[in-house]
Amino acid sequence: MSDLLCIGPRIIMSQLKKITRQIESFFSDGNPELDFLFDSLLLSLKTASKNAGSSSIARATPSIKHAQTLSTLLEAALLKLPVLSLHEHIQDLFEYFQRTLQENLHIPIHSELDDLAQLTAELRKGITSLSQTPNIKPNTQKNPQSAEPHPVSN
Repeated sequence: MSDLLCIGPRIIMSQLKKITRQIESFFSDGNPELDFLFDSLLLSLKTASKNAGSSSIARATPSIKHAQTLSTLLEAALLKLPVLSLHEHIQDLFEYFQRTLQENLHIPIHSELDDLAQLTAELRKGITSLSQTPNIKPNTQKNPQSAEPHPVSN
């Protein structure tokens, strides 16, 4: 609700409908780009983690570099979401991703890469739940009791 100015109920409802339409539009085509980026990032992180846990950790480097590129692309795609209050959180999360991936280029740490994969999976769940949020509709149903005359007024 921080994206909505609290001027009055009609304005809030109007803004809420507008944001709802924008979110629906963002996810209208199933957003194959997001699916591709999430799938690819998860695969790169899992591959890097597997290689970081093996005897030849240098094999993790290409996957880590690929994950850096994919996380930058995913961040850019998610910043197109019409919910401005999420943008700072998205930027903070991906700043953490970049920092952790950069550190892992020098010394790949299996558990850190697994943590990034888990964060990516959780982020995907959150974005998916946002896309599946039912339309928010105003309560236009009148109170049935208010339609009846008050017994004392008869």
